[in-house]
Amino acid sequence: MYLTLNDIKNLLVIVILTMFSLDVSGQDSKSKEKIYQNTVRYNISNPVIFGIENFILGYERTLGKNRSFSIDLGINRLPGFEPETDNFENSTLSLLAGGKNKGLHISADYRFYLKTENKYDAPRGVYIGPYYSFNSFDRTKNWLLTSNNFNGEVGTDLDLKIHTVGAELGYQFQVSQRFMLDFVLFGPGLGIYRANVDFDSSLSPEDSAILLEKINDLLSEKIPGFNTIVDGSGFEKTGVANITGLGYRFMINIGYRF
Repeated sequence: MYLTLNDIKNLLVIVILTMFSLDVSGQDSKSKEKIYQNTVRYNISNPVIFGIENFILGYERTLGKNRSFSIDLGINRLPGFEPETDNFENSTLSLLAGGKNKGLHISADYRFYLKTENKYDAPRGVYIGPYYSFNSFDRTKNWLLTSNNFNGEVGTDLDLKIHTVGAELGYQFQVSQRFMLDFVLFGPGLGIYRANVDFDSSLSPEDSAILLEKINDLLSEKIPGFNTIVDGSGFEKTGVANITGLGYRFMINIGYRF
């Protein structure tokens, strides 16, 4: 079960309001603390959105009082697709269980913690800065297709690579002296998408179009904002298609300082 975008937004608002009240009260009561320049963190938002098999770790290093850089690396797979059957005018398409599912995430950002908005030095408070991210997905599925031209099992191999460059806005809360909660709240960017869809059987253009349309629909259901990123032009034919469109960045991390 995956959360919708509205569920994520509502949860985010509740968590931010709660943690902001804790952070403000903590700022008023704490005196000078030991300085920790390093933070290791775990991304808790990706498993909620994309599935528990996703695992991304990060590292942040402060540079002076108001700047830092961070990197993230881990497994980021496409959400699972449940077996289902679709009926068309002259054909039936059934999605079968199983298939390979691999994914990789790499990202980096440079953060400026705003002096005018923050009482304490980095890595606490409001920050802005540029980011770069790379996501690679490799997903194979088997289908049962019955049509006027084909009757049998066909396999598809989707290879999707996304490079995104943009700017982000975030807030990092200090839960305790060692533990942090880091929210990347807003991160618009420019994404370059390289999509490659291959079939293991020879299909007519009509049958290929049915499969490609179904793959696009499944991705739209599972990836928040996918319809606003890819308009379908990358999946109208097999082979490689390069697409440029809008991207985004949203993360919730829990971190440990040392």
